[in-house]
Amino acid sequence: MALFRKPYTTTSMVSYPFPPPTAIAGLIAGIIGINHEASQDAKNARYWEKMREVQVAIALLSPIRWINTAVNLMKYKNSNADMSEHIQVKHQLVKKPRYRIYVQGGEIYKILKQRLEREEFIYTPCLGAAYALADIKYHGEYEPAEAEMDSGFNTIVPGYEGLELDIVRSGAVFSEQIPVQMTVTRCLSHTVQVYYAQPGKAGSPLLYLRNQGALQSNMINGEKVAWFNAW
Repeated sequence: MALFRKPYTTTSMVSYPFPPPTAIAGLIAGIIGINHEASQDAKNARYWEKMREVQVAIALLSPIRWINTAVNLMKYKNSNADMSEHIQVKHQLVKKPRYRIYVQGGEIYKILKQRLEREEFIYTPCLGAAYALADIKYHGEYEPAEAEMDSGFNTIVPGYEGLELDIVRSGAVFSEQIPVQMTVTRCLSHTVQVYYAQPGKAGSPLLYLRNQGALQSNMINGEKVAWFNAW
């Protein structure tokens, strides 16, 4: 399961259906072992300094399904609180998620590759919440190739300037406004509207464009990949 909490939720926890780039940055930092220095100040996220020039892309490999449940949490407001008193908080979790994450560029690429090849993770990788442990498998390293404009995308597509969807060829298209980057003090830097198709049992459907605009893309191992802009 996974829980990539949407920031506007308060009394309930609503999840994005896939990890936004901000969650992927944290996952990468955990794998290679970058200290965020939150022990010195709770708002610190110093690993963002190491993410410069890194680009990521995300593919959905399983149908998006949900679990809605209530989770018991300790009611803790001060040091004198009764720890036996609980509250129930509604949670929306992604059920049996599978994603493929593409990474290129930046100073962390080489060490990330080494960690993945060895299955050597410094901090336990998770899918959003600490209890949603991630099972990570390294797929390999591939040389990018030029992609034909008329071919469909296998990944989530960021809606950068000039992008035009081909709804007729794509069929049902979903969209989300997602966070892309944070500052080293956990402030939101910027967001982007993304588009994706719901994967079925037969595999990931393709998303077609009339105009790619400022979007960067290429072919990776036979799949057309749409890249988020470098951090």
